[in-house]
Amino acid sequence: MCIVVIAGGPNKDLAPILSKITSAEKIICADSGADALREMNILPDMVWGDMDSISPATTEWLRQNHVAHRLFPVEKDMTDSELCLRSLEKQPPILFITSLVGRTDHVMSNLLLVMRLQTEGYDITVTDGHSWVFPLSGNCSFEVPAGLVSAENVCSLIPLGDGAYGVSAFGMKYPLNENDITWGSSFTVSNEFDLDKEKHGFVMRNGTMLVMIVPRS
Repeated sequence: MCIVVIAGGPNKDLAPILSKITSAEKIICADSGADALREMNILPDMVWGDMDSISPATTEWLRQNHVAHRLFPVEKDMTDSELCLRSLEKQPPILFITSLVGRTDHVMSNLLLVMRLQTEGYDITVTDGHSWVFPLSGNCSFEVPAGLVSAENVCSLIPLGDGAYGVSAFGMKYPLNENDITWGSSFTVSNEFDLDKEKHGFVMRNGTMLVMIVPRS
């Protein structure tokens, strides 16, 4: 079980992750994130935001179905997405559905936000329906979910902050063995899965990094 938070904006495909959405403990939309749900006739539990980009049809749909909303001013110190995420407890896990392409400032801001939230103790994963991002920090081990292990996907490690230290890989085509990865390095971009292995993932001694699993093309 998890809590699903759906950001506004385009470039999200809910169809591949429909089962995760419908089985969620709670669904919260940031503003026009509710538009994507209306197209699939799935009611959210709550909508947060300034309501400046949500469609009139979705607004009426939410009103008719008595969906709770929390209204914020357009001019504020956080994005609607951050307001939604920070409204939640650190448990259960959060699945944050947002665009991973399109406006670069939004994409970068959201990825840095989830990295920060993970270091604060949140269990959070990001997807647009096709690509997946898992923020990791500190001394940790991460196993790639089996459903994402495929010849059609590649896996990249993106170090943030001061970098990632003592990174080792298992079940991957290109080996890592206690490597230190500095931020801005492209050394760990586009690794591939060794499909002969049962488990795939990474161990990190310290630092911060994003594990990104994306379609090869």
